[in-house]
Amino acid sequence: MVDLKRISFFKNFSHKQIGAIEAHSSLLTYGVGDVVFYEQDEPKYIFLLLEGRVDIYKTNSKSKQLHIHTIKSVDFLGEVAIFYNIPYPITAECATKCKIIKIDYKKLDIDLLKDLFFCRELIQLLHKRVMVLMQVIDSSFLTTKERVAKFILNNIDDFNGTTYTDISKRINMTPETLSRIINEFKRKNYITINDNHNITIIDRDKLLEVSGQCI
Repeated sequence: MVDLKRISFFKNFSHKQIGAIEAHSSLLTYGVGDVVFYEQDEPKYIFLLLEGRVDIYKTNSKSKQLHIHTIKSVDFLGEVAIFYNIPYPITAECATKCKIIKIDYKKLDIDLLKDLFFCRELIQLLHKRVMVLMQVIDSSFLTTKERVAKFILNNIDDFNGTTYTDISKRINMTPETLSRIINEFKRKNYITINDNHNITIIDRDKLLEVSGQCI
């Protein structure tokens, strides 16, 4: 088991609290595409992502997925459901191989929600989640070209080494649409693409103009 004291979230916890958490925790390995939990599952666990990336999405009545966010290590999963005592409001699916600590919150003999340090850190996490949702809402008003340009500008490292299918999920469009826009940007010399499909920005000002961001 990982030493939780070495993780910033737990640095102010007592040894008794850490021991109680570790006694009801397990370290698990997930593969690409494995689901950590589904939307509407009962919230029995808090998950701590140690390695990898996890896609967070919602599914509508027509089984269409809306990508909300990609969580990177080290970060929590499922804390919103625990805090509000509601079913998990989203689905968490591994985008890469992941190492995750699963904490059986309901079996703990301590009430973390009564702990000052835990609640303070949890509120900061919830605030971050709200900011993510605001970004999703803002993105819903963008055209497909604006979304692609913005993603290239703000997430170039994530783009390189990742498939178009993965990226298209993250910005809620089809791989075909993404590919078409990427090729258009290449033709207009906004970007270049090497043999490994890695992107280099050539004309940042043009991408900023397309994305609607200030130059």
